[in-house]
Amino acid sequence: MRRRTDQPHGPSRRNLLTATGAAGLAGLAAGAGAGHAVAEHRLGQEHGHALAPARSRAGDRDGMPPALLSPTPSQVQMVAVDLRAEAGGRTREAARRVLRTWSREIGALHEHGLHTRVEGAPTQGLFPASLGITLGLGAPLLDRAGAGDRIPPHMEEIPAFATDRLEPGWCGGDLLLHVGAEDPVVVSSAVGHLVGAVAGDVRPRWSLSGFQRSAAAADDPAATPRNLMGQIDGTVNPHASDPLFGPQVLAAHPEPSLAWMDGGTYLVVRRIRMLLDDWYSLDPADREAVIGRRLSSGAPLGGVAEDDRPDLAATGEDGAPVIPRDAHIRLAAPGNTLGARMLRRGFNYDLGWDTAGRRQAGLVFTAWQADPRTGFTPVQRALDEGGDALHPFVRHEGSALFAVPPVRDGDPWAAHDLFPG
Repeated sequence: MRRRTDQPHGPSRRNLLTATGAAGLAGLAAGAGAGHAVAEHRLGQEHGHALAPARSRAGDRDGMPPALLSPTPSQVQMVAVDLRAEAGGRTREAARRVLRTWSREIGALHEHGLHTRVEGAPTQGLFPASLGITLGLGAPLLDRAGAGDRIPPHMEEIPAFATDRLEPGWCGGDLLLHVGAEDPVVVSSAVGHLVGAVAGDVRPRWSLSGFQRSAAAADDPAATPRNLMGQIDGTVNPHASDPLFGPQVLAAHPEPSLAWMDGGTYLVVRRIRMLLDDWYSLDPADREAVIGRRLSSGAPLGGVAEDDRPDLAATGEDGAPVIPRDAHIRLAAPGNTLGARMLRRGFNYDLGWDTAGRRQAGLVFTAWQADPRTGFTPVQRALDEGGDALHPFVRHEGSALFAVPPVRDGDPWAAHDLFPG
């Protein structure tokens, strides 16, 4: 691969201003009023559309967890916690207590906002920001609570992959809070309130905040966002209105013991650090070859538009595949993964630099699916075994799997169905 060695060319800002001269500057000043009027008119047209997510409520609709609703929030924080109780009856009691408290508080936050629950809350004066809170359950908690027969086989442990660099402290968890909104103050305040409300029964295991570009900042709020590698991330995701959304994303459990998860979904969370200095040292054409898509449009190599189906059989004049054999999208394609599909949502994270000067930034990757055994696992295995060209530029450092039950009558848990006794 080629390393980027070229330097930008063109006039400097100083030379440009000098060349412009007084007459040019005067012309710019004269046209400023007209330009401002045009910009103001455009903003007026887009104002309502861009700001709508920040001023509306999300909550839960149609029985689906808020995290599956569109549009995707620009801010998210995920917190995994473990119950302090070790096993048996005390674990069941603590789990019921935590879920009952969270169900009550989440309903109030969705409906009225934190400022109605906490005097002097930092969210005073803020719109709802599409606050949506989703809960997940880890298999270890069910096992310790004596409900092993209610653990779906879909929750078997994700296998180890050769390219994993997992840190135990960034993996697993009994329960997950997935909090999303259009404002970081709304997200942070909700997380702090919910964790504090059950502090006597839980201890945080790991936490990570993520972000996307905001709708208000985007030229096209409906466009697929980009990650910190500059790549459009989340192309060809299933939508709730698509016929295949249910089979791909929502679980089907006719068994009585697993009825609590019928219509729910399974969430895989991966903490993926990006080696951004190495990535951006590549020539742009080589970055495109690694992924198999154009940087400018997200179109697959050989295609025109982002949603074009990748032509994996296409070859160039030299006989080589247009989409390289180790390109990320080739290896992850359904034809290479036994038809595996899932709803993928990625959020950037950026924790700055550590004491050794290493950038701590990357992707909070979330995959929502009907069954991880036929969704996430075969895709990751194909990438792992196929020598994904992206692997030298990323590190999978955290991993967790949670069951996310459907929302029934405003209660995402129906705790009495989960724990016996």
